[in-house]
Amino acid sequence: MRTSRRLVFSVIAVVALVGGWLVARYLPVQNAETPLLTGPQAENWARPVDASFNLFEMSPTLYRSALPKPQNLALINELQVRTVVSLVKDDDRQWLGNSTINLISIPLHADRVDDADVLRVLNTLQLAETRGPVLMHCKHGSDRTGLIAAMFRTVVQGWSKQEALSEMLNGGYGTADDMEDARAYVERADIGKLREALTNGKCDTKVISTCYLRPWLNTLVSTAHP
Repeated sequence: MRTSRRLVFSVIAVVALVGGWLVARYLPVQNAETPLLTGPQAENWARPVDASFNLFEMSPTLYRSALPKPQNLALINELQVRTVVSLVKDDDRQWLGNSTINLISIPLHADRVDDADVLRVLNTLQLAETRGPVLMHCKHGSDRTGLIAAMFRTVVQGWSKQEALSEMLNGGYGTADDMEDARAYVERADIGKLREALTNGKCDTKVISTCYLRPWLNTLVSTAHP
């Protein structure tokens, strides 16, 4: 009797092990990266310029990169960049030195970005582009920069989410793990609402938002500290 029980338990254990192996071997992976697009759209991805600081050209008037170093300034000047939009708290003056390039600092956290943050940066980029080429950057040029680049592609340039995510994950800016938070925001973003808000000059997709108080607060601060 004991021998029969041992045999039954042994068979069950073998079946469980084989079943687990089959599931792991053949069940589709749910968190696989967005597949690489083929065709002309991939040809429109940002063009690599300088790998030393993850510099890419998104368009003739928009570049993306990691935090530049003083030795990168010569190339940035050669590209005739007029405005730098920094998405980190790092002191860009350390590499800009006495450069006349206009610096705009809008620090972001990829895991806490909301629609108001995105609209503020997109509006800033569009306005800055009217004055000449713009460089936006974060620390490594992948997560925060990748998020804003994807939103620029979708909201401003009319790309689909699939196209923007494919560029984000397969364009050579970093690993998928680096851009996990950025990807999550892009996937849940309502592109239609963001585009409507940007077109109408709104600072958020919500009707009630603290961003509507920003101009008043700025005026209050400037009045208190003339």
